[in-house]
Amino acid sequence: MNKLIKFGAAALLAIFVTACGDKADPAADFKKLSDWSAAQQQSQLAFQTEFQKKVATQDPAQIEEALKDVNAKVAEIEKSLDALDIKSPEIKTLKDKMKSGLMLSNQLVADGLKIMQNPTDIEAQKVVQEKVEKVQQEMVELQKLQMELQQKYGAAK
Repeated sequence: MNKLIKFGAAALLAIFVTACGDKADPAADFKKLSDWSAAQQQSQLAFQTEFQKKVATQDPAQIEEALKDVNAKVAEIEKSLDALDIKSPEIKTLKDKMKSGLMLSNQLVADGLKIMQNPTDIEAQKVVQEKVEKVQQEMVELQKLQMELQQKYGAAK
């Protein structure tokens, strides 16, 4: 009987430890997301330089290639971001805002490149201006949330 109680207690402890192991750790999740973001920023620098070179040519074929490259890069970043296992609802909100900002920025780039090819389209320019304002607002909200979480959980180390 004593062995059965010890075994039951050990099993209960194992279940408790397993359940706690899946519990959200906001500080660890924030660090994970911050580390991911820093790594993405580094890889984006070279990509951005190449993108700007292609766009600066004002060659429609180069611009089309730049747009395809951007779409591929955004898909890669989105997949990488989705792969991050963030359990904390608070940090997941930040992750979701990052993803939303990424998608809006991608749309803005695509629309901006289309305007380059047809600069007289006033309606398209208005749409782009609205998207610029929306992206700016998203970025302000993202930075605010990021600062709040950084103060709460500390900078990534």
